Amino acid sequence: MRRFAEEFATLPAGTGLPRMPCRVFVCLLTSDSGSLTSADLVRRLQVSPASVSKAIGYLESIEVVGRSQDPGGRRERYVIDDDGWLRAWRADTGVHAEVAVAARRGMHIFGSDTPAGTRLREMGRFFARISDHMDDSGLTHAAVADALTMIAALVHAARPLTADDLATALHWPIKRTADALDVISRRPILSDPLTVERLGRGTYAITPRPDRLSSVQREALIVSPRSTRRTRK
Repeated sequence: MRRFAEEFATLPAGTGLPRMPCRVFVCLLTSDSGSLTSADLVRRLQVSPASVSKAIGYLESIEVVGRSQDPGGRRERYVIDDDGWLRAWRADTGVHAEVAVAARRGMHIFGSDTPAGTRLREMGRFFARISDHMDDSGLTHAAVADALTMIAALVHAARPLTADDLATALHWPIKRTADALDVISRRPILSDPLTVERLGRGTYAITPRPDRLSSVQREALIVSPRSTRRTRK
């Protein structure tokens, strides 16, 4: 059991979690009660109280470990909260989403065709994909289906439309239309490789995502029909 705990602790450490918080986490995870006091952790791990305190502080900061009182109220116990998994998962998802947004902003600053811009574009795609797959946001099948219908409507219309225009054309209540647009804004992967943009005066339009094509590729694709026919000949 001790060997398993030590080996298991190396797995979260491989994701970047510090070694001592990993050991404390696994020690709590594998205890019969799922909770231990600071003295228990010091004794089991054979480390200093300061090391345990620092590790607990780290685990609390990422909301994986909580505190409870002994029945007598004399000692604090550290416990793995059942909801901690979800909170840690969502916190990590939020970080991935922030990295994706920052990388895309950097791509525009450096230029999508520069070496730095290209790296930032790929980084943004990667972290956006991770964030979107990790964060289900409580979406139902019906919500996703409405969002996809909204995307199809904008593609078919091929022009900017307001939420009222969309609701009227689809014979939907305005709230259902607004909810579908909100889902698309929160889950951009649903419209990839397109993006739904909110324009002025409350209109929405669908365009290719700017990070899917470089400026050189976009310019090469914007040619007149006559020049296209000549090229084919």
